[in-house]
Amino acid sequence: MAHSEHNRPKGSGLVLIAIGILIFFFAPRYYTKDLVGGLVLITLGFILGGIGFYLAFLKKRK
Repeated sequence: MAHSEHNRPKGSGLVLIAIGILIFFFAPRYYTKDLVGGLVLITLGFILGGIGFYLAFLKKRK
């Protein structure tokens, strides 16, 4: 019998965390050239990393 836990894709949270880290790594280059664009990238990296952290670690505790 298949359970919904086995059919769920795994690792999507870790991918979002990695994307958030990469955005944080490259955002200072854009921040020095374009203030608004850099702040948007920093915010986007924070949001994606937070969603990834929630999916990878906090959602499993419920």
